[in-house]
Amino acid sequence: MYAITIADHLQRLGHDVWVHALDLGPASDHAWSLGVRVAAGSSELPDSPDAVIVQDAVVACELATVYPLVPQVFVAHSDIFDLQLPPQLPGLIAAVVALYDRVERRVRALGLEVPVVRLSQPIDVERFKPTSPLRERAEVALTLGNYVHGQRLALLRRACERASIELRHIGVHGDEPVADPREAINSADIVFGKARVIYEAMACGRAAYVFDHNGAEGWVTAANQVALAADNFGGQSRPIAVDEDRLVADLRRYDPAMATVNRDFIVARHSATKHAAALVEVLRGAAPRAQALDDAPLRELSRLVRLYHRADVQAFALHAHAERSVRTRPRARGRVAIRARARRSAGGRAIGCRRGRGALARGGGGSASRSRGGTA
Repeated sequence: MYAITIADHLQRLGHDVWVHALDLGPASDHAWSLGVRVAAGSSELPDSPDAVIVQDAVVACELATVYPLVPQVFVAHSDIFDLQLPPQLPGLIAAVVALYDRVERRVRALGLEVPVVRLSQPIDVERFKPTSPLRERAEVALTLGNYVHGQRLALLRRACERASIELRHIGVHGDEPVADPREAINSADIVFGKARVIYEAMACGRAAYVFDHNGAEGWVTAANQVALAADNFGGQSRPIAVDEDRLVADLRRYDPAMATVNRDFIVARHSATKHAAALVEVLRGAAPRAQALDDAPLRELSRLVRLYHRADVQAFALHAHAERSVRTRPRARGRVAIRARARRSAGGRAIGCRRGRGALARGGGGSASRSRGGTA
């Protein structure tokens, strides 16, 4: 959503903006609905842009072959997936924009020195806004994202059940992901998550609780907003140990007054209008390449990064699948054992029947066999 949010706000400032996507999907439809032009392939790209904003190494290499001398500004989002680190080729990237402290430290630690600019995470506060007030007593909680699963998700479910709060889960491990989460967010009183989920929940005036697969930091409050936002609400700046009892106790401290505090913080510090203005200054300061990177095998690098990222994502998914399998295996074994005992017990009764009343057993054997086959 970053690319679409920024494209919209840059065009509102009078800039001629195109969004380039290797794969089109619901996000592309959303861009078109905002009047943002989407180029599906390099043939649809403009001839000579002044600058290019990229968010991953694949696109950075691909567009360097299309625009050999046009400067690139790389926006770094993640300290988890290496795909979202700038390629370490001298002269490829003019500047890196880091959206929170942890990723800024990672980018500054790269082997290749490149100018780094720290900007805030941008949220479209006109799109993400409250449509209803928080209830005096929390009734609905939402966990939104593709990472929380397994034991941590089960922990949330148990705690919400004890607190008499309905938990809704949207993501690859729950209900089908949605392209536009605003309705789901505004239907909840409490939103569990991290990163952009928390920013958008706060912009919608929801009570926000930092909790995800990598850690937890509890309620976002006026006292900790700045510190947690500096870490992108990632659950790692001031992590706390959250067990079921702690989570239940926290849920009972729910306060609907959080709505106004959270909304005001996002509007003041993370509005997309302010981010876009600061980004324009970065783009204006990005110098064109003195010469094309003719010696760099950019397309081959792009291919290798794509394949590496595919393996990275598959490993992440397999880990989640393995965790679910381990969690469900004891119950599956229990069901097998129960069925085995039932079969042994039924077999004993059948043998006894044949011994005592052989004619009846033979006469009824066919229907009994069909009955067992139909219910197995």
